[in-house]
Amino acid sequence: MQTKHDLQAGVLDKPEVKRARISKEDATLRKRAPLRPQTLPTDIYVTTSSSYKGQLARAKKLLVEDGQPFIVLHAMGAAIERAIGLAMGINTACSGQVRCHTETATVDLVDDIIPVDMEKDFDTNTRQNSAVHIRIEMLHPMPGTQREQDYHASLHGNRRRR
Repeated sequence: MQTKHDLQAGVLDKPEVKRARISKEDATLRKRAPLRPQTLPTDIYVTTSSSYKGQLARAKKLLVEDGQPFIVLHAMGAAIERAIGLAMGINTACSGQVRCHTETATVDLVDDIIPVDMEKDFDTNTRQNSAVHIRIEMLHPMPGTQREQDYHASLHGNRRRR
């Protein structure tokens, strides 16, 4: 029978391999761009340096003017908070006529370790980062738009008189 002490010092608590510290004198670390799946016109990638106003305007244009049924916001790490704020801003700008569905994920990132001494081999380091994907769907077309007129025409045009 295992004691309480044995359960606390379990195998799952200890990492298999500790990541080696990299000194600035020994090597430089270059972070690779994360891998992205093939993007659609409705995908908006949020970064910490991206313009909030520009992305809000793009999202509104896609949903309201272009009539896209949904858009997807993608963000990683420190940009997750900005993506959530952008989703709330889109909800406000669309008068609450949107539904948000959020998924979280963990992505693997690769860094290149470039040694200062050229006789040493290049190496890579993998790490994980949090990601979020927010799907924003229009519930009803915005009032006064062509999409709203088409929506109402389709509702009234499909009725048969008896």
